[in-house]
Amino acid sequence: MIYYLSLGSNIEPEQHIRRALEQLCQQFTAAIVFPVLRTQPCAIHSQHSFLNTIAIIVTDWTAAELKTWLNQLEEQHGRDRNDPLRSEKDRTLDIDILAAQNEFQWLSADQFEEPYIRASFTALQNAESNTVALELGEQSLGHRAATIYTHNSSGHVLVVEDSLDGLLQCFETALHRQQRLA
Repeated sequence: MIYYLSLGSNIEPEQHIRRALEQLCQQFTAAIVFPVLRTQPCAIHSQHSFLNTIAIIVTDWTAAELKTWLNQLEEQHGRDRNDPLRSEKDRTLDIDILAAQNEFQWLSADQFEEPYIRASFTALQNAESNTVALELGEQSLGHRAATIYTHNSSGHVLVVEDSLDGLLQCFETALHRQQRLA
């Protein structure tokens, strides 16, 4: 399955988004990552801005298995999943599954209501001034979409920034490689 994931943080967001992306790529080998954006809080009262991005991963996990793993990842980052008010509070990490597909197809901003998700899709086409660069391993994830690979045996991270067509080719190559190894 191909999953679109939304990642957000407004407590030490550079640290938590960077680490979550590293953990996603270590678990799933490759991901397309949208530009990381600084956004205003949505549906919560907070003085802290968010960092948001979208990652696309491939796995043979079911949506339920993936959600369980993502919840564990949020907890590792300090999120209290048992707090009934957790959706109204500042958060170290929030990861949601936006979509699941059997075959890869680009989604578009108009398929979503949340302004931070729409802004992430818009940033794919236009370099936005509110993008943020993050360090992943010894590489930088910049202001454009990127494909991130993790070489499982060595743990090395490779970030490739390119055009959307170039990223798709890289992602499809990694996807086919991953399917052959499974």
